[in-house]
Amino acid sequence: MSNTGKQVAFITGAGSGIGRGFAHQMAKLGYVVIVTDVNEDSATVVANEIIETGATAIPYQFDITDADVAKTIVDEVIKNYERIDVLFANAGALGPSDFWDIQPTDWDVMTSVNIKGTAIIAQLVAEHMKAQQSGRIITTASYNAVRVAAHVIPYRVTKAAILMFTKCLAMVMAPYNVTVNAIAPGVTMTPMQELYAQKTADERGITLDDYLDDRRSRIPMQELTTIDDLNALAKFLTSDESRLITGQIIAVDGGVMASS
Repeated sequence: MSNTGKQVAFITGAGSGIGRGFAHQMAKLGYVVIVTDVNEDSATVVANEIIETGATAIPYQFDITDADVAKTIVDEVIKNYERIDVLFANAGALGPSDFWDIQPTDWDVMTSVNIKGTAIIAQLVAEHMKAQQSGRIITTASYNAVRVAAHVIPYRVTKAAILMFTKCLAMVMAPYNVTVNAIAPGVTMTPMQELYAQKTADERGITLDDYLDDRRSRIPMQELTTIDDLNALAKFLTSDESRLITGQIIAVDGGVMASS
């Protein structure tokens, strides 16, 4: 255990949306929460929210594509708390929607953030989990990783890569009692999704409500995913009850991935 007697959860992209929700979930479970985000103010706000509940949280400004900074932060967490029990590699970018708008630099950003950034932090934390012979790693994938469409193509391609990375890392870490799984959220109204939804609605000349009604109509269960839905799965995947579940891509999407 750490020098605080508590387990430690390290979360990327924790300044908003799914990462913020997971940070609060881990705090409720008694973890020390390492709140990292590319936006320093967002990380600090979420950490303070957790601290106000009586739990422990430490914010870090963190660009996940910077391997040197990643190592510095992980080393500092290990020095201060002696372990990392849960890694939620959640940070990601959405990228252009229209294929004809994609620039070469967009591919650089998307592969760097969604693939390289996830791989860097996972490798660094996995090394310590290997030594401690325990741990849980969760990545954020998407139903878009398996669903073919003509829009957000760089996002789909990079999230498909996360599926393969998750499965491969699960095989690497299996001998060390470390599970590695991916959560594939459905349509979840995070700040990033809200911006995309409003932009798309504006482009179509319809209201946001009309756009969301259309999205719901194309979900088999006709409901959007909530942060609570995702937290319920994350809570299970970090528990002892999930000890033999690894290398899995679990969708919380009302049936979208199954229908793809």
